[in-house]
Amino acid sequence: MRKHILLFALLFLGAFQSFSQWNSLSLDTQASFRAIRSFGSHIWIGGTRGTVIHSSDGGEHFMVSQVPGADSLDFRDLAILDDKTVLLMSAGPAEQGAAKIFRTENGGKSWELAFQIKDKGYFFDAILWEGKQGLVLSDPAGPFYGLIRISDKGRSYELLNPINHPDLQKGEAAFAASGSSLQKTKKGYYIVTGGGEKARVLHGKDALHWESIFAEIPGGEGTGFFSLGVRDAKNLWIAGGNYSRIKEGPVPVLESKDGGTTWAPVAGAPGYYVEKILWAAPYWILSGPAESSAFDPKTKRWISLGKSPYHNICQVGDRIYGVGGRGQIGFISLSQIQQLFLSKE
Repeated sequence: MRKHILLFALLFLGAFQSFSQWNSLSLDTQASFRAIRSFGSHIWIGGTRGTVIHSSDGGEHFMVSQVPGADSLDFRDLAILDDKTVLLMSAGPAEQGAAKIFRTENGGKSWELAFQIKDKGYFFDAILWEGKQGLVLSDPAGPFYGLIRISDKGRSYELLNPINHPDLQKGEAAFAASGSSLQKTKKGYYIVTGGGEKARVLHGKDALHWESIFAEIPGGEGTGFFSLGVRDAKNLWIAGGNYSRIKEGPVPVLESKDGGTTWAPVAGAPGYYVEKILWAAPYWILSGPAESSAFDPKTKRWISLGKSPYHNICQVGDRIYGVGGRGQIGFISLSQIQQLFLSKE
C-alpha cells in the first residue's frame, strides 16, 4: 500500500528501552526491518537502505550487508528458495523505480536484479515461494491486484491476468507490512486487504480464479487486515488495525476453522494494531510495533509478551525472532512462553 511505506517511518519517535520478555540483539545497523523468513538454520532479514541480514546458524551469528545499487530501496518481503538462493522484494511505487526483485544464488555473496516493473500502479506487497514456483502480490495496477508468477528458481517472471475476480473497492489494496497479506494452503491462495470500505479476505482456488469470501469488518484509509496466519488448511487467523494508531485495535482478531468460509472473533484478544500473526506450535503469536502476545488454543488463554517493537516475526527452532524499526532485532523462546503461561496458572 503506497502511503503505508511512507507513514511507517514516522511511527517510532523513540526506541523502546525494554522489550519485556524479549531478548534484544545489538547489530551494527539503524535500518528498519519488516522482512524476515527462515529456511532450516538460515535466517534472512530485509529492510531499508537496501540492507540485508543473514544468519546461517539459527541466529547465533548475523552478517549485515547492503545490496549494491539498492541503497534507496526498502525490502519489505523475501523468499528463500534453498540454502543459497534468495529473492529480495522491494516495496514502493513502480514508476519511481522501487518495484524490484533482487536474486542471489550464492548465499548473498553477490546479487543481481532479477525483475523490475516500471508501470504506474504496481507496488509490491508480498512474495510467496511454493517449492518450484512463486507468486508476487502487488497493489492493483488495473481491475484487480497485480499478480506475477515466478519460475525457474527466480529467474523467470510472468504477469498474470486472472480469468475472474471480484470488483475492487475504492481505495482497496494490500499492505506491504509483514509479507503475510498473501498466503497459500491446500485450499488455494488468500489475500487480505484494507483501505476500502470493508476489509476483505479474497480466495483463489488458483492464481487465476478469485472470489471475495469475507467482507464484514469496516476498513478505511490505512485500516484493514494486515496479516493472515495459517495453522493448516482449515485453521486460519486474521488481524490488523490502523498503522497510524499502533496502540489501538479497530480491527478484531478473527479465526476460521473451515478454511475461511466463516469467521468469528477470538475471545479475549488484545486490542492493539497487529502486523503479523504466526502459528508456532503449540501457540498463536501476535506482534505489532507496540506489543506482542501469545495464545494457547488448548487452554483458551492469552498472555502478554510485553511492549515490543516488532513489525514481523518468524520461527527458527525453539526461538521466535522479531524485527522492527531502527535496527531493532530480538528473540523469545517457546520455552520462555511456556513458562509464562505456567507462571500465571
